[in-house]
Formats: sequence, C-alpha cells, structure tokens
Amino acid sequence: MSWPRTRYKAVAQAPVWQIEFLVPAVENDRFADALDPFCTALSVFLIEETGENSFTAFTSAPPDRAALESALGQAAAAAGVPAPILNIVQLPDTDWVAENQARFEPVRAGRFHIHDSYHRDPAPAGTVPVLVDAATAFGTGHHGTTRGCLEALEMLVRADGVTAPILDLGCGTGILGIAAARALRLPVIATDIDPVAVGMALKNARINGVLSCMNAFESRGLEAIEARRRGPYGLIFANILARPLQRLAPPIAANLALGAPVILSGLLQTQERQVLSAYLSQGLSLRARIHHDEWSTLICS
Repeated sequence: MSWPRTRYKAVAQAPVWQIEFLVPAVENDRFADALDPFCTALSVFLIEETGENSFTAFTSAPPDRAALESALGQAAAAAGVPAPILNIVQLPDTDWVAENQARFEPVRAGRFHIHDSYHRDPAPAGTVPVLVDAATAFGTGHHGTTRGCLEALEMLVRADGVTAPILDLGCGTGILGIAAARALRLPVIATDIDPVAVGMALKNARINGVLSCMNAFESRGLEAIEARRRGPYGLIFANILARPLQRLAPPIAANLALGAPVILSGLLQTQERQVLSAYLSQGLSLRARIHHDEWSTLICS
C-alpha cells in the first residue's frame, strides 16, 4: 500500500516555505514523521519511472535546515537508504486560499452536503448543507478523513446513537461539530490547539446558524479544565493523527459517557492496529470502520 498523497495539520497562516526531496519508495512513515515537527502540510507522490517518492512539505516559517537534515538523516539511516538532498525555497506571495476555494466542488458525505462560498447552488433534497470555505485550518470535507468522520456521524444518527454534549477535539474549521449541530441540534464543544482554528470554527458556526448551540475554545487535547468540565460526552470526534490519537486514548475514554461512541480518524489503514489497541486497552470496542483511499476512520464505544 502506497503512502497517501496528502497529509495536513491546522496552520495559523498560508505556508510560504517549500521543502522538497526524493527518497527511494521505502518506509514513508519514517520520513513523514521526521518532517512532522517542521511542516504544516505534506504531499508525497510516487515517480514510477525511477521508483522514488517525491516529498513536498510546506511551512509558514523558514525551516531550520540543520535540524531538518539531522531528522531526515536519522530516518534515512533507519530505512537503510542515503540521506536525501533538500531543496528549500521561499514561495512567492500568493493567496493560496483564494486559489483553492475556486477548485473545491461540493462534497456529499452521508446526508451532509459540504460546499463553500463559491458554490451556492441549492443543496440536493434531503441533505443537510454545511458551508465551509477553504481556509487556514483543516477541514473542508474533501479529505478522506473528514469524509469518513461525516459518514460515521451519519451511521450514528441513523442508529439514534448520539446524546449530548458532543466534543469536536482538534476541530480545525469546525466542520464536524457544525455538521453534528445541524443534524442533531445538540450542544457541541469544539477545541483546538491553534487559536486561529478556534476563531475559524466560531466564525463557521455563526455562518451555519449553529452558534447558539456550539462553543469553541483553545485546548491541547483535553487538558483545558473547561473541556473536561463539560463532559462526560455523548460523542467525541478526534480527527488528528495516529500518534496523538494513541496518546489521547486514556483522557478520551475517561471523558466519554458510558457506552458513548468516539469517532477516530487521521490515521492510515496501516496504523489501525496500533490506534485501536490503545482504545481497546481502555475498555472500548470497535463498532465500525470506514476506509477512503489509504485513510481509516474508526467508531469505538
């Protein structure tokens, strides 16, 4: 199974520095994990003619070349391949958000019709429209992880399996919490480590008419007292990355209401076992899994 084409985190501003390098098509997780502290977005493409993978990463600040070379050198040594040669350039000042918005066609995920300000045609009958623009936080419905979470929410809504309150952990644009609020009209708490994402989530909640039942604030995981005080939760979304999902298993399980579900995403299918193990050890069980390309979404309770 090949490495997915894109991987994102919430960012405070549009990336302006680009990092590029080539490596043999080996253990890509090693190089992605090594890049993770240095970048805000990452794309990987296989060059079939050479058998190499082309890594392109972006960051909003000049990267520390020495530290980056050291981290990638260690990853290369562990993979048994030569250290890659880095190409680091500053990109021209471009409004990437405006350019991307025009390309985001509406997405259907379960009952949810996700669209942006550029696409305001009437939503199909029977759908729940959610307006989210491409912006400086992750979550427009186009990525397989977000779609998986929305489809998981659809499964739970149909099964009448959601009670209040709901927590959108690592909310990004707030798309998951907004979708839940629109479909269920239950209280939603959204948290993110990035204050810009928190502001974006509140803005989108207002645009979508759910600000009366949705609040957002800054928190690293469930560390904020306010995040813990609002629980236990009838549903938790956690669409982040595999390693943080593993670390957060104890506090997430501790803040779930008895028998309530958690939707986990941001992980590859190849990472399912390690993430699921962390939650099984907390007494939860797997209810369902959803796959889009190489990405996985898990429902546990």
